Amino acid sequence: MKTSFSLVAILLATLILTACSSQSAAQRNLQTEQLAQRGNLTALAVETNLPIKAWGRIATGEPIHVYIEGDGRAWRNGHLPSLDPTPHDPVGLKLAAADTHSSVLYLGRPCQYLMDTTRGCHFSVWTDRRFAETADIKAALQQLTGEQEVILIGFSGGANIAIQLAAQFLQVKEPHMKGPQVTGLVTVAGNLDAESFNRFHRTAQEKYGHNQALLAALADLPQLHYTGRKDRIIRPELTHQQLADIQSSHCVQINEVTNANHNGPWQIDWSAFSALQKACGAK
Repeated sequence: MKTSFSLVAILLATLILTACSSQSAAQRNLQTEQLAQRGNLTALAVETNLPIKAWGRIATGEPIHVYIEGDGRAWRNGHLPSLDPTPHDPVGLKLAAADTHSSVLYLGRPCQYLMDTTRGCHFSVWTDRRFAETADIKAALQQLTGEQEVILIGFSGGANIAIQLAAQFLQVKEPHMKGPQVTGLVTVAGNLDAESFNRFHRTAQEKYGHNQALLAALADLPQLHYTGRKDRIIRPELTHQQLADIQSSHCVQINEVTNANHNGPWQIDWSAFSALQKACGAK
């Protein structure tokens, strides 16, 4: 009888926790939708293998500011993968919603906001393979932008993806691939290179996201990199280390934000980026 009662109690507790978790996820999704709406961003449909959530407003003939979200909630703690990578604090989406430019696109990372195990959403996608899964973001970008001019903006781990995409679309890696014209790169608290990041933090090396060679190849692309002096994840000295080989380029600029930690507050100065583009073109 005691065993039966204990089993019922455990099952009841599990149901309550599941309901609370579902309610919390539903509330977060509602808040995210409201954030996108406040930024005049509408949901956009894309056809990809892994699900990609997209919001935006795209004006024909205008350069598109393309925001790529960070890693989201990849881990429940330091050792256990999350069951859903949707970010609790979608900094990339906040930046996109605050952008007053006429043409803005936001791309979540695979399975964020659209967790679906029937479409390949396995925890490896947002943990050890999070910097390997670029094909679906690239496909979404191609579908939504065609061959228009784009500036790629990556937050945190999204910066690593933005660098890979910039290299691919600028034909550094794939000479015959069609896609948007990448004319600039902005990173915010960006994990620019996984190898140097893990070496800096003395953590285990990862198989993917090693971008030092790509950064060198992108030295002539206008790049504005934001780093926060209160950020304990992407420290300013790490950003300077990662960009040491190209920091002397007229096209590369690092802006240190005094009061910013990893999640902000962040604000992209587009006038500074325009000035950087001119300086880069005049070198």
